[in-house]
Amino acid sequence: MSELTGLGLGFAYIGIILAISVSMTKLPHEMSRTFSHIMVSNWWIIASLTMSSYWVVMVTPIFFVVFNTLNALFNWIPAINSNSRQRNIGTVYYAISVLFLTHLYFFDPMIRVAGGLGILVMGYGDGFAAVIGQFFGKHTFSIFKGKKSIEGSLAMLIVSMIVVYAYLSYTTPVVSWSMVIVIPVLATLIEAISPYGLDNLFVPLISALIYFVYIF
Repeated sequence: MSELTGLGLGFAYIGIILAISVSMTKLPHEMSRTFSHIMVSNWWIIASLTMSSYWVVMVTPIFFVVFNTLNALFNWIPAINSNSRQRNIGTVYYAISVLFLTHLYFFDPMIRVAGGLGILVMGYGDGFAAVIGQFFGKHTFSIFKGKKSIEGSLAMLIVSMIVVYAYLSYTTPVVSWSMVIVIPVLATLIEAISPYGLDNLFVPLISALIYFVYIF
């Protein structure tokens, strides 16, 4: 498969995810938003398997930084935005974090795993925290103006542990159990104290940094 085919496959995948999100009109808004939040993170896997050249890989993150910024301003696709205007910027932070992690980690095979962990923990861990917190969060708390729930935080912790274990099992010869514990715990704490969508920035960047420091 050529890299340009991989680039097209990545765009097609994200386009399909957005189309599905838009079609989920009969479900609560949080479901469509979270669906795209989770599933778009799989772009990293597609890119890892099909692309290697710097600008071919970077086209997608750069495009979506611009697209998500415009969508936050003009609300072209409400299905992927939060109902809160202040939190809409979270989709922009999401794209920015993917851009930074791709630039910093993707092109060195020694550290690519760190970038993947950051993006997938953000996608799956933070995504499930949002949906579980929204529908089952009975015990809420607020730190730095961010309303969270114990149920959502537990979902973040458990799902992040599963993601870290699964990704390390796939990408490394030996799974580091310390990372299976440390990254999810710290990511959950960061998510709990991050208001206004900032978890989409801090969770992936710090999760990746933790693994980067660990391997060196």
